[in-house]
Amino acid sequence: MDYFKDILKGAVIGVANIIPGVSGGTMALVLGIYERLIDAIHNISLNTITATLGLVRLNKPAFARFKEEMIRIDALYLIRIATGALAAIVALAKLMTFLLQTWHDPTYGFFFGLVLVSALVPLKLIKQKNVLIAVIACIAAAGIVTLSHSLSGEKMVEKARVKHELQERGLPAEIMELNPPDQTSGMVLKMVHVFAMGAVAISAMILPGISGSFLLILMGGYFDILRAIASRDLPVLGIFALGCLAGMILFSRFLDYLLHRWHDQTMAFLLGLVLGSLWIIWPFKSSVTVGGETVYLNNAIPASFAASELYTIVTFAAGACIVIFLLWIEKRAGHHRE
Repeated sequence: MDYFKDILKGAVIGVANIIPGVSGGTMALVLGIYERLIDAIHNISLNTITATLGLVRLNKPAFARFKEEMIRIDALYLIRIATGALAAIVALAKLMTFLLQTWHDPTYGFFFGLVLVSALVPLKLIKQKNVLIAVIACIAAAGIVTLSHSLSGEKMVEKARVKHELQERGLPAEIMELNPPDQTSGMVLKMVHVFAMGAVAISAMILPGISGSFLLILMGGYFDILRAIASRDLPVLGIFALGCLAGMILFSRFLDYLLHRWHDQTMAFLLGLVLGSLWIIWPFKSSVTVGGETVYLNNAIPASFAASELYTIVTFAAGACIVIFLLWIEKRAGHHRE
């Protein structure tokens, strides 16, 4: 039963990574698996690599060492979470794209209700609640709100306009030159930049409330990576993947240290990130249409109450009720274990 629950939780994290502005780290935190996940990633080391490579010897000591290493890093747990996440991304990417394009407000309303009630999870994990804890949470929340304003509405409209103009000329959106590479920079500097983008993006995905794809846009590399994927530029994708791996391992170690050294303060910071993300996923936003595509800008209060607003309230309630139900199940399971 736990296997299916882990795969399902991984699927929720995968779906969250599809939604712009929603962090997989947020979902991991509200599902109650964040600390175990960070611990497991933190345990991955050079020994893990050497034990895996040692399998080529095809002898019992090599297999025994590999098995011991997999148990140490909680590999089966990581595989179940990763399987659920990848399966959800592959299976639901088109559906979520459709929902975001056709039912933007209700879709975001569902996640808003999900995240709002889920903030109770990190709050309950804070053992000693005091003024310092509140200040740390407020600082983290303010940081997320500030970050969300880093990409102005004017820039978003301009990007959409240029994208539309290029599409009008018959150029695929995936390979559009919105961020042309600097001709004066050397190949080494470009690869360092790609590596750094991978490390920063994956680190952001680990942190609740921060979208890795959003940071890639701020770093000027979002469309470069899209071009690399569209053109199957293996060297660029390989360097980016190495950056993701390095960032995941190093940053998870840093977080693991913080959680063990300053648990309540770190959890308060993570709580602030979750609360700050509510600003980003607020479902009602002002918008403009550029070339038939809707560009969502600033948060807004609905001027009227129509079908879309009603559906959004319903999906918000559905998201909130799902979390309440899961918390109730978790509480009952805890009582049974005791």
